[in-house]
Amino acid sequence: MSCSVLGMLLVFCIGFKLGGSIYKTSFIRFITALSFLSLFYKFSFSSQFCLFAFFVYCLICVSVVDCSCRIIPVLFPIILIIVGIVFSSSNNFLGETYFYRFVNSLLGILAGGGILIAIGFLGQLIYKKEVIGGGDIKLMAAVGAFIGWEKVLLAVFLAAVFGGIAGLLLIIIKKLNKKDYIPFGPFLSLASFITIFLPEPKVFLNMFFI
Repeated sequence: MSCSVLGMLLVFCIGFKLGGSIYKTSFIRFITALSFLSLFYKFSFSSQFCLFAFFVYCLICVSVVDCSCRIIPVLFPIILIIVGIVFSSSNNFLGETYFYRFVNSLLGILAGGGILIAIGFLGQLIYKKEVIGGGDIKLMAAVGAFIGWEKVLLAVFLAAVFGGIAGLLLIIIKKLNKKDYIPFGPFLSLASFITIFLPEPKVFLNMFFI
């Protein structure tokens, strides 16, 4: 019990320290620390914890940059894709066998990037303007390398829900006009983080249809 508590304190402190390297505000420090603590609760000290701590750290970096500069640097998705594929064999999150994990990582890249390309194409036809940025597409391709094709599709759905609710609330309180741009990266990152703790999408389908 004491080792578990010490581990939680250590992880929280590491997250708090790393959060300061992203952006020196208490909010980002605590978000990073709590995210690491949640991962520790799920994975304990393991290679899986280290892999997803890196993943979440990059997601928080992306969110901060997107909110501040309205851009997602291509470096983050590239690094995540490389790390996700290279370490797919040790990522139990992707499946049971080494081969399936590797294949699921590749399919996740295609599904994550592909679904946003399709949404962006439809949005272009309907609204006659860009609705999905290239950075968002690359980000979700990178996310797919870590969580696989099924969960990356779930993450895109959740991000759309979160973004829609946030946009509607901002319009209601008159903090946002209908034509204003909302950075989508933070919603994609939040949804991707949440899917780590959710069961497989097929579990939800079974609940409704069986």
